[in-house]
Amino acid sequence: MAMIPRLFPGVLVLLLGTFLLAAPARAEEFEVQIHHTEVLNPGISPRVGDVLSFVNHAEIAHNLYLTYEDGTVVTLDTQPPGTTKRAMLKQAGHVIVRCWIHPIIRMEFDVAPH
Repeated sequence: MAMIPRLFPGVLVLLLGTFLLAAPARAEEFEVQIHHTEVLNPGISPRVGDVLSFVNHAEIAHNLYLTYEDGTVVTLDTQPPGTTKRAMLKQAGHVIVRCWIHPIIRMEFDVAPH
């Protein structure tokens, strides 16, 4: 019986260490600025689970969408001037960002696995 109290703290330390090693990495957030009809590509290297924040500094509305290499499309809906829209990256691979309203807008990047 006397051994149980001595072992218990050691077991707790072992379990806590295992949990911390297994805990997922914290997602990063990358800011992408929109000026008139261009997206300023900040040269990002995101991973699955990271978030892109699109900040509309233009005086016009935009409607950005992301297209993954498998054809999946994620639209951010209409984004009025002065607002921010966020998109969590859900899969690895090549991604293209475009605007439904202004097709001249284009940004490309690769998403690494988590």
